[in-house]
Amino acid sequence: MTAARTDLPASALIPELLHAVATGNVIVGAPPGAGKSTVLPLALLEAVNGRIIMLQPRRVVVRNLAAYLASQLGEKVGETVGYRIRGENKTSNATRLEIVTEGVLSRLIQNDPELTGVSLIIFDEFHERSLHSDFGLALTLEVQEGLRDDLGVIVMSATLDVDELKMLLPDAAVLKSEGRQFEVEEVYLGQPAAHQMHEAVARAVKNSVDLDDGDILVFLPGTGAIRRVANLLHDRNVSSHCVIHQLYGALTKDRQMAAIQPDENGRRKVILATNVAETSLTIEGIRVVIDSGLENVATFHQSNGFTQLNTQLISQASATQRKGRAGRLGPGKVYRLWSKEQQDRLAGFPVPQIQREDITSLYLDALAWGTKPEDMALLTKPSKAQCNGATQRLQALDALDDSGSLTATGRQIAEVPAQPAIAAMLMKAEALASQFNDLFIEGTIKEAACWIAAVAEENIVQSSGIHLSTWLQHADASTVERMKSQARRYAKLIATALKHSPDKLPARALSLCLAVAFPFRVAYRRKGNEYKLASGRGAKLPDNVIEKSDWLVVLDGQVLGSDVIIRTAEPITEADLRTLFPQHFSARETMIFNAQKKQMEARTTEGFYNITLSSEPATSVSETVVATAWYQLLEATLLNDWPMSEKDRTWWNRYQLACKYSLRQPQAFDGDANWLPADSPLSLLQADELKKRLGKFRRWEQLEGLGWANLCHQALPWGQQHAMDTFLPESITVPAGENRKLVYRSDGEVMLAVKLQEMFGQTETVTVADGNKTVTIELLSPAGRPIQTTSDLKAFWQGSYFDVQKEMKGRYPKHRWPDDPMSEKPGRSIKPRNK
Repeated sequence: MTAARTDLPASALIPELLHAVATGNVIVGAPPGAGKSTVLPLALLEAVNGRIIMLQPRRVVVRNLAAYLASQLGEKVGETVGYRIRGENKTSNATRLEIVTEGVLSRLIQNDPELTGVSLIIFDEFHERSLHSDFGLALTLEVQEGLRDDLGVIVMSATLDVDELKMLLPDAAVLKSEGRQFEVEEVYLGQPAAHQMHEAVARAVKNSVDLDDGDILVFLPGTGAIRRVANLLHDRNVSSHCVIHQLYGALTKDRQMAAIQPDENGRRKVILATNVAETSLTIEGIRVVIDSGLENVATFHQSNGFTQLNTQLISQASATQRKGRAGRLGPGKVYRLWSKEQQDRLAGFPVPQIQREDITSLYLDALAWGTKPEDMALLTKPSKAQCNGATQRLQALDALDDSGSLTATGRQIAEVPAQPAIAAMLMKAEALASQFNDLFIEGTIKEAACWIAAVAEENIVQSSGIHLSTWLQHADASTVERMKSQARRYAKLIATALKHSPDKLPARALSLCLAVAFPFRVAYRRKGNEYKLASGRGAKLPDNVIEKSDWLVVLDGQVLGSDVIIRTAEPITEADLRTLFPQHFSARETMIFNAQKKQMEARTTEGFYNITLSSEPATSVSETVVATAWYQLLEATLLNDWPMSEKDRTWWNRYQLACKYSLRQPQAFDGDANWLPADSPLSLLQADELKKRLGKFRRWEQLEGLGWANLCHQALPWGQQHAMDTFLPESITVPAGENRKLVYRSDGEVMLAVKLQEMFGQTETVTVADGNKTVTIELLSPAGRPIQTTSDLKAFWQGSYFDVQKEMKGRYPKHRWPDDPMSEKPGRSIKPRNK
């Protein structure tokens, strides 16, 4: 076996690592480029007798990392080193180091809880906090504690801050490598307007090509931005000087390899990449990084069941990793499309996936394991709202019973390597085909289920407002071929054959399968292009869509405000829905919110989940029904429209800052005390306790009297209450000795309005959030009118104060406007009388 490379910093950790892993768990902290992913696994292969499983969160990295490690052994992938991702298995009986991703590890553990033959599990790039890494580690620790005390665990992170990990692994040895990093010059170009971002990046690339040496790595938020910048670079003739590559997860293997390896003709490269290039991928020749400072982040909305892709600023940790790409070969340079001041205000770390993504699959896997996520050793626990939402979605799929326990159907769904909705559709395809066997050619419903699963897996429908059947009829040959391998895999799973091309599938077969998979995404047309989803939220077809069916099943939608813009759907008839879901079309007593009168009214209704088809007045309903109606209305209402007092909104804005900066707490705490970003107070409050209060109200304005701020504050652990009171106070004492109110705005800014004379002598920057957030000070005239806004008092006193002084002296001659405000005693505005 080839020895591990000794020219990389991580190699210095090998002796200590081999000793530590023989006696317990290990945490390795080393920055990108140190070699932890490429050096340490090979060294461990020589020291460990059994198999090693290495979890890598990014699919694009898995293939390339396996290829590199195998080449170091002089072998092909699938021999000593192999990999397994969803739908692809490159392992053999000889494989001892298996690199896996996504839910592969958790499925291995579910199928073989004792992990027979496995000696060690490595969690690579744990700092990315992928949902699968978090859950996989929790499962592994339970296996280690209950079944395999000899199982080794190594957690590797590209950040040196591993304090959080020590909470989960208190006895683990901590090994750190500072890495090999040359000096990287930081150049701040300022943040362009959003619509000018692509132009600004292209301009920065063109300038760097002219001024700098070496290959250039450009970080962009997504594939759309990559294509636009690539076109701009071609227009600017940059491609005549360099070869331009694109790098993102969905690229073919050949194009990925061309991007990360040196150009075979020795040409200079410009690589346009997403954040997939931040860490484990080894990219040769990079001397310059151009960073847009943006990333696309998927956020799941509990209220409507759709995932929204948001473009947002990166964290300081991501900015540091991107910068580090320029300093691996020698001194480098990073161009940042933001300011130095903005750099200081970036969040320290990205939000863990478990706090922002759909946890339905995780919740099902946890139940199949015999527990719940909230009871597992997770570094970050999902919120109550996330768990409640997952329960409701799984119950709609018949995976859970009314008590929340796993059903036989749920156990079947949990065994399918697909998201629960798709797995449920596949498992029910046989019964669905039998139910409608007189309407379709044999097997077409089961085939439709397989093709839908492939479309959902690849997420490749780019059109908006299109019927799925129409899209399948016009999909190009390369797209169909790309889906076919996935569809075949699902066909094998449910023992069917793909006899028809996707363009020949009956539209009705597609709609029936979609309804079984996504009952909460059934939509009923209210008027025009406006629909109501079974989840209770609004949805719209794009204005340019002419054909508008009364009923749709939505496969994909884009969240826009409180509505969902329908991207891909399929018409379905009410008759088919009644056949599929007879139990959900029964009459029931409920409360309907009268938007004009702003009050709840008792009604007897018939409909489908939260879609009302008929309604008539009822005499009375129970408080439980009233409470549920209020709760669902609040779930479907944007927080800005909630009946809340100014105090309530201020508290909520303070809480958002506490989450953003992960305020330190005054005592040790467990995972339950992590700061959990939330969409609304419903995420913090116990649903049952809140409903007891809601059931007593009938009018909208009465809800303001609940005192949301007090309810939410009391729901927090004591350490978090103390942190908010200490680091995010409602008011502060100004130099004059007076208490002045702080205004916490919904955009995250904090304002202090105070008379100028009360701030004399203050030169230090006013901050909150334990020094993380600068307060913007609105200096007032003696009459209480704004005269200047600043976040840097010292600079104000030394500069623009004198312009203010000149103007104010004439307007308020009896008030103090000294020439040396930094030495002046703060206090009353008016001059003291001469004695």
